[in-house]
Formats: sequence, C-alpha cells, structure tokens
Amino acid sequence: MSEAELILAKALFTDVLSTAIEEVRKLGTPVYTFAFYHDHESAAVSVCVDTEANSLSSVMASNAYGMKYFAKAVETGNLKSAALWNANIGRSLSLGDFVLVNVARTKLDGIEPNNGFHLAMVRALWERQQQIAKLSPTPERLLFCCSGANDEVEFMWSLNAAASS
Repeated sequence: MSEAELILAKALFTDVLSTAIEEVRKLGTPVYTFAFYHDHESAAVSVCVDTEANSLSSVMASNAYGMKYFAKAVETGNLKSAALWNANIGRSLSLGDFVLVNVARTKLDGIEPNNGFHLAMVRALWERQQQIAKLSPTPERLLFCCSGANDEVEFMWSLNAAASS
C-alpha cells in the first residue's frame, strides 16, 4: 500500500467508525460485539454491531439446528461427522445476523486493499475502543472484531484494559 493510499485509508476508516459510533449512540443499541468489516466482494468497509440478546438467540438457533446432525452422527458412531456439528459455546460472529448490519458503509474508491490495509483497519478500531466501550452495558464482555485478508472475522479481542487506565 502506498503512503498516499494509506493516508486515504486511515481517513476513510476514521470516517466510517465515527459515523457508526454516532449512529449506534443515537439508536441506543447496547453493544456486545462490534465488527469492522472489509467486504472483499463489494470493495467496501462497514461496521456491524450485535447485542447480547441477539447473539444468544442466534447461538441457540444454530445449536438447535446442528444438534440433529450431531445426534445422528453419534448414533451412527461417526465421530468425524459429529465434530463438524459441535455446539457454539460463545457468541454469534455471523455478521449478517447482527442487529445492525452495515450501520456505516463506505466504498473503497481509489484504495487497493493490499499490504498494510488490514493492519490499518485493526489499528483504527483499536484506537476507538474506549468510545465504543461507553456504548456497552457490559464493557468487560464486549468483543471487537475486524476483517483480515482471509476472513470477514479474522481478528478478535476484548477491551484493552491497559488503555482504560
């Protein structure tokens, strides 16, 4: 990524995150998972936000669906198949099922997402942790997610405790 592209990307990331944070604040959405998403197919970046209640509902539905296949695999003694249907023990990371999908979205006009792009995304979100934590009723349970070159949710972390002091 050229220096000029990096400067453009940083400005774009700042704008998208600022817009998303303000919109979430206006809506009063209790943030449980905050994802900064690079839509590789559409050449855009956006923010998706989920609540704890919605995440739990998604996990329960997914587990109910998978249980019939898990049970059948156990019944037939096929542990390889059973392992494919393990229950989700955490939260939903299916961005399309979040409460707010593309709450702020911008095309990557003139920016090629190559070397340095995803690191710049992670750093932009990292710098906004404290602002976002104020939108969560339980900041200690808040999860930050960011896309990478290989996955829409490639990087995940909890609130940076060192930054909060």
